[in-house]
Amino acid sequence: MPAHHTIDDTKKLITTTWSGEAVDNELIAALTKYQQDIRSQSQYYSFNDIVDFSTVNSFRLSTEGIIKLAQLAANTDILGIKTKLAIIVKKPIAFGLGRMYETYRNVMPSGLKEVRVFMNHSDALVWIESDRNY
Repeated sequence: MPAHHTIDDTKKLITTTWSGEAVDNELIAALTKYQQDIRSQSQYYSFNDIVDFSTVNSFRLSTEGIIKLAQLAANTDILGIKTKLAIIVKKPIAFGLGRMYETYRNVMPSGLKEVRVFMNHSDALVWIESDRNY
């Protein structure tokens, strides 16, 4: 599943756009690469994220895969730095899967990132930009 990252230094925002099919092992591999290539750089620690799944054509995700994604992501949160992640989806199945990830990610003991799922980009952006220091 291809991922394209755009970094907006002014807004302190990293947008990842996904396409193709969403599959557990590909998402886990892509998250690991993202953490190594981008999130490991200190200038991006305080950046918020938007992950856009609106062009994904099918989803093959398991509960175990979603939990593993949440654990991997939470384990790289930086102590003392709270950020937001907006997940954008178009399909009802994707919304349900996104909410599952949101739930697991928000309850991880090491997790400091607030996660929400949205059905459109404008609502996600309003939330990301609101109350920056929540």
